[in-house]
Amino acid sequence: MLPTFPQLPTATSLDEVIEAIASIIDWSIRASSRLGYFAALYKRITIAVDTAIEHGAFEDGSRMERFDVAFANRYFAALNGHFHPDEYERSTYSWQVTFDAAARPEPIIVQHMLGGVNAHIDLDLGIAAQSISPGAQLPALREDFNRINAVLASQVNGVVEDINELSPVLADLYAVLMKNEIHLINEALKAYRDSAWRFASELARQPSFLHPGTIWTRDLKVAAQGALIYNAPEPIGAIVSAIAARESRDIVKNIKVLDEIASTPAPIKTTM
Repeated sequence: MLPTFPQLPTATSLDEVIEAIASIIDWSIRASSRLGYFAALYKRITIAVDTAIEHGAFEDGSRMERFDVAFANRYFAALNGHFHPDEYERSTYSWQVTFDAAARPEPIIVQHMLGGVNAHIDLDLGIAAQSISPGAQLPALREDFNRINAVLASQVNGVVEDINELSPVLADLYAVLMKNEIHLINEALKAYRDSAWRFASELARQPSFLHPGTIWTRDLKVAAQGALIYNAPEPIGAIVSAIAARESRDIVKNIKVLDEIASTPAPIKTTM
């Protein structure tokens, strides 16, 4: 039997967010769970955001901490709902796709990470943005919203290099593609960011009583995207299979490697 997943408290600061993520990683190591892959990535990004706030990278640092905490709490709420459904609201469809995929041996590390990114950015980010700067206040958040996503993108290069240590075929692809690979990933992140902002803007224009229906519709769409990440069509599926054939399948070792490097973010950028 898997060890009991800890009930995650609602975070009120970035320090508490990082502490909660660390507990997810610890549990993932004890349970040999692939959920630790996204958690390690998220830890790295959260530390980078915290560092950027400390260095005055945002127009309103305190607002961005509230934003990032609200954002993280949606991830924690989804995990609580998945592992403790009798005590918490069930997780969204978008996150459920990711949680279910963690039990499957076929997906590669990158797929598990992208599945989490899909649910968290394309669903949760817009909701968090609108909750911190509701209605007419939302446009004032735009510049810092873009900057926080640039911080995320600035970690991509280091994360890919981390995964390369565990995935020889992915390392070979990286050696061939080099900056083009990073460019493609960054473009994908921009697309997620812009989609999240449009979603936040849609919520901001609506009366609050319409939000549940709008979020439900969005959740179904993002869940469908997530399913495609884990069941990649050809020819991408063939590439994934080639990577999987030589990638480390030692879940505990992989998480420990990623977690060790997560504590030291790559150089932080605030434009992309």
